[in-house]
Amino acid sequence: MKITKELLTLNQDIAGQEIGIPVYYVNCGKDDAPTVYIQSAVHAAEMQGSAVIFQLLTFLPKLSINTNFILVPNCNPFGRTQRAGEYLQGRFDATTGNNWNRFYHYDESLVTKFLNSLEGSESLYDKANENKIVSDFRLALSKSIEDLTKGEWGINTAQYLNHKLQSLAVKADLVIDLHTGPSSTRHIYSPDFLVEHAKRFNIENIISIPCKFAGALDEASFIPWRLLQQGLCAIGVEFKYGVKAFTVELGSQENICLTQAYEDMKGILNFLNTEGLVTGNPKIDANDITVTALKNYKTLFSKYAGMVEYLAKAGDKVEKGQTIARVLNSLEFDNDRGLLEIKSPSSGIVILHYPSAAVQVGTQLYKIATDA
Repeated sequence: MKITKELLTLNQDIAGQEIGIPVYYVNCGKDDAPTVYIQSAVHAAEMQGSAVIFQLLTFLPKLSINTNFILVPNCNPFGRTQRAGEYLQGRFDATTGNNWNRFYHYDESLVTKFLNSLEGSESLYDKANENKIVSDFRLALSKSIEDLTKGEWGINTAQYLNHKLQSLAVKADLVIDLHTGPSSTRHIYSPDFLVEHAKRFNIENIISIPCKFAGALDEASFIPWRLLQQGLCAIGVEFKYGVKAFTVELGSQENICLTQAYEDMKGILNFLNTEGLVTGNPKIDANDITVTALKNYKTLFSKYAGMVEYLAKAGDKVEKGQTIARVLNSLEFDNDRGLLEIKSPSSGIVILHYPSAAVQVGTQLYKIATDA
């Protein structure tokens, strides 16, 4: 095993100083080994994933590994510099308002063009040809990203960051994007066809997502391969390869805990072990896991403005009609509207809530994985 570090230049500041990030490569010494890509903190305030990558780099030399790693522990230097008082404002580009995690590249027509290029190929029906299809399609994906980055009209800062990161991730067979929520419990977004695989991370809550692109890295990573697989199947070609990709939410932002990071690392290693990529990983205590379809992952918006007391915390199970928050309105202290209760519209598990006690009408107060 060999660990190397590269400083990847992303941009320059207005004084011409280079802005870059560290990228760690772990090479297992096998030319045909698969690749695992893990990044953290594309939303700069979401730091726990960086602690998990630290634990991984510390622990990997103790294992037998059959895979190569690309690890990017702090992948958004632009968001890292955006502060308001004591807090990082690293979820959105402060200049444009763009979400740093919504500009990864995806072009559905690329799959169609690639399938058309295979028509008439005699070797297409040779099962041994799968490796060549994988190699050629990965090359097409990589070129598509590169062409956008170098286009004459340019791209915005969030696109530039996302495309630079995606140019690393496109090399991988497994992509894990580490995040946190505002005030959040641990959960994972999994493609609906990979839910059984996602359980091996040992994370208590799984949000099952359809094969539909909304701008994030996990979607940009697995959707093209899933569509390629389905397209080949439609013309009678068995194609087993696919990229597995997940967004893993590791609790709350503006916080790190090395003890919990070690536990989260154990979950990742457990997943890798079941894929045959590592051996010698520490044992885990299995968690009870709840799977919720994305359509049943509901946002509760506040109907009131004021100061909120969150009675239901992240990770709590709630019942329909249960009072989960109370809102104080200082203009109404002299009547019965001074204190208003907010009730849960459905039974389920609180995944996260708004981080501030000051809310407006329309604030995203809670996200609940409902039983509906």
